[in-house]
Amino acid sequence: MMVPQTGDMFAHTCTSCGDRFAIFDSQVLSVANTEAGILVSFTCWCDAPQTQLTGRAVATRSASILAA
Repeated sequence: MMVPQTGDMFAHTCTSCGDRFAIFDSQVLSVANTEAGILVSFTCWCDAPQTQLTGRAVATRSASILAA
């Protein structure tokens, strides 16, 4: 049986209400690349603004690569 795809989601424990919810792409406000990784800003089901850091930190390049 095929289930229709309604969008991507991830789980998050809210720092305001303390509940763990599935966060859907429609709740995402912004996505930003940072030195620490990808910062996703979104709104919890309780309407509290939230962020979650995901991905990997930016790799530093060695001096020999930068000089090339």
